[in-house]
Amino acid sequence: MQNHTFTPYGAITPKPISFYLNEQESTLEQLYALLKDERLALRKRDLEKVSFIAEQKSALMMKLQGNDQKIRLNPQAAKLKNEFASRVEEIKASLCECKKLNAINGRLITLALNSTRRLSSILMQTRDRTTRNLTYTDKGCTVARGPMRVSIEC
Repeated sequence: MQNHTFTPYGAITPKPISFYLNEQESTLEQLYALLKDERLALRKRDLEKVSFIAEQKSALMMKLQGNDQKIRLNPQAAKLKNEFASRVEEIKASLCECKKLNAINGRLITLALNSTRRLSSILMQTRDRTTRNLTYTDKGCTVARGPMRVSIEC
């Protein structure tokens, strides 16, 4: 997408700031819907969808960041404090909602990781009862190493 338009004489005119505010609003709406989808995918433990959503989320965040930069550099940026103040506040509120939902999703991811680690630890402890080779990593996670010391013959 172009940042500016060309006049018949070749001069570059930046797009109006309202264009970028519209872009921010639209992008935040897409991001919010995506975050809701991510939460659902996390609850269903749909890892493929979570991975796909993470890529989309990253692209939307980059778009938000790029538009924010274009707004800051726009010659009409002074209008943000008076003429567009209410829209800016609405955009900030939408961004805050997205951040809250993203934080919730982050906690869900942390809970899932902790649950997986606990399950892994329990399985390794069970395995260690027969192998007697349980050790700890530098992060305090258990690891069973070495060959089984139990010999079973049929």
